[in-house]
Amino acid sequence: MSSKHGTYFVADGSKADFTDALTTWVPIAHEVLINVAGKFNRTITYLELTEVVQEHSGIRTKMLIGNWSGKLLERVAQRAADAGEPPLTSLCVHQNGTIGDGYSRAPKSVPNDPSTHVEDLAAQHRLLCYQRYADDLPADGGVPSLTPQVAKARSQFKKAPTTQRDVCQTHFMEKAATGLCDQCEI
Repeated sequence: MSSKHGTYFVADGSKADFTDALTTWVPIAHEVLINVAGKFNRTITYLELTEVVQEHSGIRTKMLIGNWSGKLLERVAQRAADAGEPPLTSLCVHQNGTIGDGYSRAPKSVPNDPSTHVEDLAAQHRLLCYQRYADDLPADGGVPSLTPQVAKARSQFKKAPTTQRDVCQTHFMEKAATGLCDQCEI
């Protein structure tokens, strides 16, 4: 059922207060993320998570996911941090497998190094989640893993080798690609 309201109860289309909807969605999202953590190296997308919480709660919103999913995940992160749980929100990624910069600001129950790249930080935190909840953890306890999409993008990104050209001993300038000094040619 659709509704003329932005956030509404599916059963009758009546208006639902967004703040109350968030309060309803948080425990659902928390449980979903624990279930995701139950399988080693599994993640869930923002789209999948927001669809599940709306479906299970009977409360939907017409807001764009980007306008409310962060609020939901921030509350879930705070709930997990307050309970001393690993950072469950590290399991929720964009369609392209990235965690997003907002993750570095999310509440966490574990220390983290602010100089660590957000994708590496999330990989470390996902491992903590798997170590606590996964029933298929590798015998060695596993290692932090980037999502397949991020790992692929990183492997394809190759820095061009920095080669230094010869320097002209007369003008102390780098020689052109031809191997000749531009000043010597004048």
